[in-house]
Amino acid sequence: MPPGSPFTTPAVCSVDATTGLVTALSLGTCTIVASSGTLEAIQSTTISPSSLVTAPETPVGVTAKLAGAANTVAVSVETTASGGSPITSYSVLSVPPGLASSGFTLPLLVTCPGSCAGYAFSVAATNAVGTSQASPPVDVVTNFETTTTFFEPDTQPNNSIFVGYYTLNSTTGTVSNLHGKLSESMTGGEQAYPNDTMNWLALEYQLSMLPTGVGGVNGILATTFLLNTTNTLSNNPAYGGTDGWTPGTGKGWYYSYPGVNPGNAYVRVFVNPNDPFSELTQSQIDEMAYADCAPGGMMGATCMTGTSVAAYGTTGTMSGYPISQHTEQK
Repeated sequence: MPPGSPFTTPAVCSVDATTGLVTALSLGTCTIVASSGTLEAIQSTTISPSSLVTAPETPVGVTAKLAGAANTVAVSVETTASGGSPITSYSVLSVPPGLASSGFTLPLLVTCPGSCAGYAFSVAATNAVGTSQASPPVDVVTNFETTTTFFEPDTQPNNSIFVGYYTLNSTTGTVSNLHGKLSESMTGGEQAYPNDTMNWLALEYQLSMLPTGVGGVNGILATTFLLNTTNTLSNNPAYGGTDGWTPGTGKGWYYSYPGVNPGNAYVRVFVNPNDPFSELTQSQIDEMAYADCAPGGMMGATCMTGTSVAAYGTTGTMSGYPISQHTEQK
């Protein structure tokens, strides 16, 4: 066929005008028409997969996280071996079945019924040859930042503030890796947060995750500690102590009083696993608490604490109580 031969199936093949080289573009029948004067020749050939071309391999590095709403999940893939033929689409399926999404551009969005509690997601990739096996299902895991404020009437303009981070598994309804920093409102000058000069404690150990029902919402109370122990407040029953850290117990005295103070501190936050983006109600805010038995939070043998009367029967040792918690997805 001479150079410049026309082709009638441009979606399947093309002809280089200079060299006459035919290039396959996709699977199917390639038809080329060659002409010289009144003479014309037509040739068709079937473009089929090479034996070296296969369906894609199983996608790897699949992740699922909330996409700014409690009922929307963004599913991404780190990489997929194409099998030698370009990937044309991805498909997302839920476990248990019932939710699905497909398309070429990642991440793919999937809508859950109300919330994504109980759902995990897998991904399959498709090319011209076929479809890969589905990836192992992954949970919906999202990172959040939360800022909790405890009003301190005796240390104004400084309040006790916790700036923290946690990971929410919407599939299992669990909170992990709660950590952050707690301000000590008895320290610092007259400049209020965020331009304060208060001392801040690094709380790195989430040692508690308690389910709770508040106002018809099944929530989670997660608590992170300064030390890798819950020993914070007095556990002596004579002082109203219980387990050594429950908010509002032990008269606010430090653990093991009158022995050596271990110097622990903690913050408890409220998480709504089914809708972490919702504004907290007053009854949910009331469940938050903190205790600071580190040197900057001590008044003799008494730790600085913040609790509500509604949830714990008392305000903090300096009348501090929770007033707000603001949460954003990270």
